Amino acid sequence: MNIKATLLLIGTSTSMAYASNFEYLGTKQPYHFEKSTITPTPTGYKPLFINHLGRHGSRHLSSPKYDISVFELLSIAEKDGGITPEGLKLKENVAKIMEIEKGNYGLLTEVGAEEQRGIAKRFYENNKEIFGRDIIASSTYVERAQQSRDAFMEELAKYTSATNFKISTNGKKDEILRFYDLSPEYEEFADHGAWRKDVEKYAKSKDFNNEILNKLFSKEFIARLEKGEFNLKDAKGKSVLKTPTDAVRNIYDLYIIQSNIGVDLGIGNLFSQDQLKWYEEVDNLYDFYEKGPGKNGEDIATRIALPLLKDFIATTDDAIANKNISANLRFAHAETMIPFITLLEINGMAVKQDKVEDVYKTWLGRDISGMSTNVQWLFYNNDKNEVIVKMLHNEKEVNLPINSSMKPYYKWDDVKSFYESKLK
Repeated sequence: MNIKATLLLIGTSTSMAYASNFEYLGTKQPYHFEKSTITPTPTGYKPLFINHLGRHGSRHLSSPKYDISVFELLSIAEKDGGITPEGLKLKENVAKIMEIEKGNYGLLTEVGAEEQRGIAKRFYENNKEIFGRDIIASSTYVERAQQSRDAFMEELAKYTSATNFKISTNGKKDEILRFYDLSPEYEEFADHGAWRKDVEKYAKSKDFNNEILNKLFSKEFIARLEKGEFNLKDAKGKSVLKTPTDAVRNIYDLYIIQSNIGVDLGIGNLFSQDQLKWYEEVDNLYDFYEKGPGKNGEDIATRIALPLLKDFIATTDDAIANKNISANLRFAHAETMIPFITLLEINGMAVKQDKVEDVYKTWLGRDISGMSTNVQWLFYNNDKNEVIVKMLHNEKEVNLPINSSMKPYYKWDDVKSFYESKLK
């Protein structure tokens, strides 16, 4: 059996065990389900409909970038006699990752498919009463989102008739699930917003480069890297490794991807826990300010999700009026999830923060939008056709900033009014 087949077999058989052993992964955190308390449905109400948004599951590297640049740097060092035994070991392990990734860049892994299957199974088991009507399932055009949708629906088909499934893939111009691609104002904010200077300054406040690179390269080779001798590019020709910081960050990203592909090649051993925590914190800042609550006075990163919120309200009203739909399922990306979760204001996840050093204390991307993150709106009605809703984030009940005498259940009219005020 070749290396690729062996590693894929390892990933298939023990993926969830490996995934749970990694720490400080940011939004690349594989999905971890923990059973939580379910508040009984108020007397007289029965399940009616579920509106759902989910992120794709754990995935392969999005493209040949971190792996090929690190491998090339290690290869140059080996050729020039500037590599250590630990560097040679890393080179061997990066080669294994590249073998796994070959032909799989950007796709769902078995870890990710298993995440979606587990969510789908519990989705059915916890809501059996709603099934029997149409189930609408859409995804973005990106293949890993489609694969996540399909893994979910294939599992669901084990328990309810697939003849009711209406499955579709959105086009590249996707206002509902890829709104972040369609706003020049947002692109300018993401690329050149004032927040970037603060985050980049903070990211330079700690430097672990030499501590890590000294394990891999000779001092002479590190000096060449520091002088800017190298300009290593990804598969598309974009420069991705020019500095010691680039090198270490790319290695950290290779550490992260192990959890998603279901193998542990020991790359995390190059870092201390404090170092891993630091690199996660820096990534966390970019997610918070670029996609999440951000600073006071900045709301473009959240406003771009308004079309999705409008769609949730419209599809809910349609399902309530016609009673012909069991569930509306959507499969998208972290860039979809984080703005939407912020817009919903669930569990205080929308609190803004001007001080970059304080973000990591209250907002963790790994908990808010890790792999296969999902938001579910569960609707119930009674004999008077009064409708209430309960929201789940990663299958756990959440609180909304809305008055209710029966939390975590809320009158739909109150929730709708709260969110429609945002649309205005």
